[in-house]
Amino acid sequence: MDPVVVVGGGIVGASVAHHLREADVPVALYERDALGGGATADSVAMFVWKAAPAGGTDGAAHRLRARSWGTYERLVDERALEFSRIGGLYPAESEARLDRLRDVAATLRGFGVRTELLDAAGLERFGLVTGELVGGLHVPDEGYLDPAGVVQYLVGEARAAGARVETGASVTDVLVEDDAVAAVEVDGERVPASGVVNAAGPWAPTVDAMAGVSLPLRHNRGPILVLDHEADRPLPFVEFESGQYVRGEGRRQVFAGAYGADYDAAERFDLDAVRSVDEEFRLAAGDLFERYLPDLAGAGVVNEWVGVRTLTPDGRPFVGETDLDGYYAATGMNGLGVTLAPAVGEHLASVVAADRTADTDFRDLLSPSRLR
Repeated sequence: MDPVVVVGGGIVGASVAHHLREADVPVALYERDALGGGATADSVAMFVWKAAPAGGTDGAAHRLRARSWGTYERLVDERALEFSRIGGLYPAESEARLDRLRDVAATLRGFGVRTELLDAAGLERFGLVTGELVGGLHVPDEGYLDPAGVVQYLVGEARAAGARVETGASVTDVLVEDDAVAAVEVDGERVPASGVVNAAGPWAPTVDAMAGVSLPLRHNRGPILVLDHEADRPLPFVEFESGQYVRGEGRRQVFAGAYGADYDAAERFDLDAVRSVDEEFRLAAGDLFERYLPDLAGAGVVNEWVGVRTLTPDGRPFVGETDLDGYYAATGMNGLGVTLAPAVGEHLASVVAADRTADTDFRDLLSPSRLR
């Protein structure tokens, strides 16, 4: 049997390759650069329980995250991976936002997730100045992983089970015969394939175009500043109503970022163009620190970059079969690639292997054809 070709060696592609081998499907993974690069390397690598619109009130979406966490928890317990349980904090600047957070808290508690509703004074223990805040939600079991470590583990397991993994190898075409995938070209060389999984992250639209498949994917910018600070306490992950966030890294470092444009305002980027953190974001970050986190106001920037997220119209990934026989999507993670990768890989492997036990709720939630 010809292998299923996985295009992309980020955290999603690594998970797909690993789970395909667990399903006894032959696999060849091709990554144009280094494993765990691109959007995976640019991520702040949070695992979150509170996520919208694909999360919170949707039972299937919560089960998808729970499936991922089941994998991560086992590997953390086995000391194969590290997880920093710093917690997630969601401050509210208005009573309307606080009411929405109350609803989220009730839903998450119904799913068995620990939550804590806070008044303004309760936010102060995390180092926030609360003059403009009315309260918030704390989700103590959120935290971050090492994405490079996750990718290396998954790829290592896939290789040990017989997967072929090549880096510095670009898929330059998807070859279609009789309305089905027949092969790919890797740097101009034909490689027969029984199927192709597009797990190319921001480059997914380019791979889709090779196959003659069209999915409504768009991009947005994810600027990041890394700061050294002298605050006397570590920071959790703090997500503000504006879409700005900070995430502590140990006791003396913090990442500051922003989610960027929503789908309606997003577009397709030239991914070869140079991207840099702009002055508007720097000023917005400085204003955020002055208002809520004055301990960071004088922090020095030690690194910065701009990542690219891939968005879908409804905030849910495209995972599963497409209109082209043998061509599968694992794209459009909407910034939740680290959170969802294990479950996405497991689900897609069950679809490719035609496993009759594949979760039908996940099919409905993630199917690339759902938006017709």
